[in-house]
Amino acid sequence: MQIDNKKNISQKLLNKCRKSINKKFDKNKIEKIESEDNFIKALIEGENFNIFYYMLKDDISKKNFKKATIYRYMLAFYPEAFGNIKNSMHLVFKYSIVNIFYWIFKRILFIIQRFKYPLEIEVFITFYIFGLKQYNIKNIFEVKNDAVVFDIGAFKGDTAYFFSKKCSNKARIYAFEPDENNYKVLLKIKEKYKLNNVITKNILLSNAEKEIDFISMIENTPTIKKNAITIDKFVEENNIEKIDYIKMDVEGAEKNILEGSIKTIKKFKPFLAIAIYHGGKLFMEDFYNIPIFIKNVINEDYEYYIRTFSPWGGETILFCKPKKYKVTSLITR
Repeated sequence: MQIDNKKNISQKLLNKCRKSINKKFDKNKIEKIESEDNFIKALIEGENFNIFYYMLKDDISKKNFKKATIYRYMLAFYPEAFGNIKNSMHLVFKYSIVNIFYWIFKRILFIIQRFKYPLEIEVFITFYIFGLKQYNIKNIFEVKNDAVVFDIGAFKGDTAYFFSKKCSNKARIYAFEPDENNYKVLLKIKEKYKLNNVITKNILLSNAEKEIDFISMIENTPTIKKNAITIDKFVEENNIEKIDYIKMDVEGAEKNILEGSIKTIKKFKPFLAIAIYHGGKLFMEDFYNIPIFIKNVINEDYEYYIRTFSPWGGETILFCKPKKYKVTSLITR
């Protein structure tokens, strides 16, 4: 792919990262780390990064894109910071994607108000969903009224609860959760809080009807064999007549599930909220793959936005808004 040097955002970001890292690592070390990291190799190649950046509709998205790319590049040189809050602080304070002080303030405020939300669900999950309203972005992704929602990766019911309270009793929120342990909590949440517009499904979704080795999120839980189906098949078998919103956060299985939903998304053109922070040893390999897949394979008739909800790049969500829902003025959170 040939691209105007003025529009080569991948090269600009790469140069900026290298300028910073050159002060701390020698040339051989830099070349070795870059050659072994898939995210950086894709950044050097550039094509997907450049396409994705110029897909983005607003300045907030482009700012998040740049910051997420720089943070992830730096993480390759400080891998001990991955998944470790204490070790990540030096990176976060220098390269944080969202304002760390604002984020801490919001977290303290949420903890004070924690009693308002389901205590059966871990606080770090409820903070993103209820405290930061991760799936309620003004004029971009707002579940409401009589919507039909596919909540894929419903976990213990955090997003199902959130969507349920935003919608009318006539809404239908299909909460898909394949993990048996999480599903039991999901059922309790539905019953306890009278989420009558939530339809729970203990179903594993993938890109084909097949048997999959399913790994639970709970540590020391043995891998089990589980039959998977596609969204397209589920829609066909259940005579689903419309889908307004699809939210998907499935620990790295997003692309597989999207591959099994091409027919459905092309038909209904729902709003999409897809997690793109998974993938690879140090995460974020979905960042430069999933948006291109959606644009090229599923449907080009969308506007694209990204929002990040943690200082270190976790909870980065791609929002796809059908162009038929254009508004004259974009107001963001």
